[in-house]
Amino acid sequence: MNESRGRRASRPQTRTERTSRPVSPIEASGTATASLRETGPQRFQRRGVPEAKRSMPQAVAAGFALALLVIGVPVLLLILGGPPPIPTSMPGRDDLTATIGAEQLVGVLLWVVWLAWLQFTICVLTELRSAVRGVGLPGRVPLSGPTQRFARALVASVLVATAAVGQAAAASPAAAPEAPTVGTSVTAEAYDGQAEVTVQQEAPAAAAPVDGEVEYRLGDMVLDPEEGAELVGQKVYIVQPPDGRYHDNLWDIAERTLGDGRRYQEIFELNRGREQPDGHELSLARLIYPNWLLIVPADAAGVGVVTAEAPAPETPPPPPAPPVGSEEGGGQQEGIGETGAGLFADFVATGEAESVNTNPHAGLIDAGLLAAGVLAALELMRRRRRTPEPGADEVEAEVALRIGADPDRARWLDYALRHLAASCQEAGRPLPPVYTAVVDSASVELLLAPARVDAPEPWSVLDEGRRWILNRADVAVDPELRGRVLAPYPGLVSLGRSGDRDVLVDLEAAGGPICIDGDPEATFEVVTALAVELATNQWSDHLRVTADGLPDALSVFDPGRLRLVDGVEPLLPELAARRADRLGTDVLTGRVRPGGAGNWMPEYLVLGTPPTGELAEQLVALTNAAGRSPLGVVCAGEVPGARWRIHVDAAGTLELPALGLSVRANQLSWRSIEALVGLVDPDRSHDPDPGAPNLNEAWLPEVRPEVPQVRTLVTEAELATAPVRVYILGPVVVQARTEIEAERRALATEIVVHLALHREGVHPTVLAAAVWPRGVTAAVRESTFARVREWLGVDRAGSPYLLMTEDGRLKLSDTVVLDWDVVCALLSQARQTRRPSEEADLLRRALRVARGPVLSERPQGRYAWIARARVERVASDLLVDAAHRLSVITRDGGDPATAGAAARAGLRVRPAEQLLWRDLILAQNAVDGRGGVMAVEGEMSETLLGIGGIELAPETAALLEELVPGGGGRHRDLA
Repeated sequence: MNESRGRRASRPQTRTERTSRPVSPIEASGTATASLRETGPQRFQRRGVPEAKRSMPQAVAAGFALALLVIGVPVLLLILGGPPPIPTSMPGRDDLTATIGAEQLVGVLLWVVWLAWLQFTICVLTELRSAVRGVGLPGRVPLSGPTQRFARALVASVLVATAAVGQAAAASPAAAPEAPTVGTSVTAEAYDGQAEVTVQQEAPAAAAPVDGEVEYRLGDMVLDPEEGAELVGQKVYIVQPPDGRYHDNLWDIAERTLGDGRRYQEIFELNRGREQPDGHELSLARLIYPNWLLIVPADAAGVGVVTAEAPAPETPPPPPAPPVGSEEGGGQQEGIGETGAGLFADFVATGEAESVNTNPHAGLIDAGLLAAGVLAALELMRRRRRTPEPGADEVEAEVALRIGADPDRARWLDYALRHLAASCQEAGRPLPPVYTAVVDSASVELLLAPARVDAPEPWSVLDEGRRWILNRADVAVDPELRGRVLAPYPGLVSLGRSGDRDVLVDLEAAGGPICIDGDPEATFEVVTALAVELATNQWSDHLRVTADGLPDALSVFDPGRLRLVDGVEPLLPELAARRADRLGTDVLTGRVRPGGAGNWMPEYLVLGTPPTGELAEQLVALTNAAGRSPLGVVCAGEVPGARWRIHVDAAGTLELPALGLSVRANQLSWRSIEALVGLVDPDRSHDPDPGAPNLNEAWLPEVRPEVPQVRTLVTEAELATAPVRVYILGPVVVQARTEIEAERRALATEIVVHLALHREGVHPTVLAAAVWPRGVTAAVRESTFARVREWLGVDRAGSPYLLMTEDGRLKLSDTVVLDWDVVCALLSQARQTRRPSEEADLLRRALRVARGPVLSERPQGRYAWIARARVERVASDLLVDAAHRLSVITRDGGDPATAGAAARAGLRVRPAEQLLWRDLILAQNAVDGRGGVMAVEGEMSETLLGIGGIELAPETAALLEELVPGGGGRHRDLA
């Protein structure tokens, strides 16, 4: 991320910069299980044994001992006795029967010492090599158990002390009075080395939190508040104590929880530099210690999740509603509060029962409308240009986006609001005064103040006009409506979810400043989420958000809707002038007037820190209004005179008492912001790779993307005749000899596709975590897998196409054929041939198999895991490269028609790839001359403008100018 400028937000302190507060241990009493683990820092101490503190003198002593034994011993031996005596011939009878004297004894003792030194040195080198590589356990040196353990202790002491230089000592646990008992029942699923942990009801509580304080738990373990706040919602593995000679290590942890030991590096990257409860940090993959808490990827199986338990908030009764037009700071408008409180009472109860999400970016999983806007921005960027390979954390952020995003609901809300605006405009009525909207997949509900009963059809009026509802089944979607009607409520922004419904408030309805207070970190994350949603949602037109005190990284989003400034003072005259132009006119009335909607789009200041002094007074005076206002201020922190005060606690519960709302808040953490920046604008977080292929350049063999190796070469004929066929290039399809119920096909297809892309096999729990990211019971999981096995059937020998390996993995039979494997096989053969005609034939066959990009049509909410497979980018690059190469070969060979068809096949995969558009222009020029070129230019301009107004590359503009001088296409002047 870029450095902050001026008053921009700076990254909060890391856990190594904060002081942790110890938590009392669990006291044994009642029905508590005897095996309950201690909590807090005390769990790192053994009863009756003083805590072993690694210090710098100990490290120096260990280093001195290593140097003395590895270097000093041979030097001393050489000085005292010279090299060991080496026999020059086989011993004879006289040698074997001769008297043993002092010289012979000394010689034998020298050999014993030299061999002992050699054995110890080999053990030291083995331990050092394992520590540096960080892969699994070190190799065992034969006949060297005690010696190797001694070498390991010396090496570990030196390396741990070196890594811990500059760290403060861990805080000592404080004594606490006996904790009261609480009723709770938590069960963490066991997996191999981790024992199942169950806390029965009425178990003693550890460190019972003060009223209103959040308690963080990992199974039966109560975590330190700061430790838990960092880990909440994440899957965390507890490093196990040694078992005999076995020591827990990252490779085995990855093997057990992720199904692949090679993924140990992901665990290392997630935890590197993060302070552990004993005060140390993970700096070498080889060095981990018992009871460390390691964050693991979201698809890990059999690992507990850190949860937050907070007391139910006491929502104060809504204050009496002042009349519309009240200028009193903090007031509310007529009718607001009573309806909202009754409507959301059931929603809150539903939300409290839901479980905490497990993805490292769990805040994105529950932010359906927010995630939909960010995902749309990401996909738009990828349609515009190529991007570098994302890192592991960025991939997890994309997975969370795809799990949580609800683009269908966002489109439904957008259509419902525009439909209402069109109906009101047709009837000559003003828009209803909406202050809250609640949307799910079946309906949109609007809360009004003051009430109105003149709702247009097919809207329904409830609660004497205080609620309007539109059911999705009652309206026929008009795809052209969005182009005809501007957004009527551009200030609507979602605060979060209540149950399965998204709750939005219209910032215009506040008629004055809005402040968000409570937990500082949560407050900042909520304000950031509001700014990002306003910049990316699709139901706002011509909206502009000016942000101050928020991360610089937010500039990656639409600069036309979100601008970052280093202070709002210079903008006040401009905003005051806009306010003067709007005085005396109702916002909603002006917005439905013909030709006047564009003049009533709002502007909001979103501040990461509260304004103070004269600036606060100016902002309050500027935005206070008798009714709705298209100008507003939303800020983190307390502002005197704020109309709406929103409170959010550390657990993410957001309350707006003036409207009677309580929801799970949308939040964007610093970690999620950084990951999203890496996805939306990789240039901000990746250094350019000078060796990476650039498909906007002419084709060169050395820059072509690499073709993945396939386990078995398969042909188109095998794809056409295989009993089970899997297609992922284009709309996803699985064809088997038997049928499956239509309502079960989507899930079963996703399971087969996942296995087809992981031919080595996948552990059932890992597979379940991928296809059921929000969780699933073991019974449902096993019955679904059995159903998929029955659907795929068996081969002629009676062997099922869905197999279970000896180590418990699910895998597809080798006779199941995947279209992507066929394409890779053909492209690999094309790279190896030296004859252009044969290469062209192989490329043509590969492009014929590929019907489009990977999973071009997929059910909403499914295949979120595909980002981890990293096949989308690879397939896109390879297919574009193949199309370009085929176009070049056939054009040079005098076949422009095939060259044009090849370019169009590549454009199906990446419509904005101007390299392929240039190939198509050259092909059409050879076929139809100037007319063909102008036709392709018009088609290209329409495509690029539809994607997002992409400018012509200089190479494309120069080619057009060369072939059609002065043609004057819509795009050419922009190059």
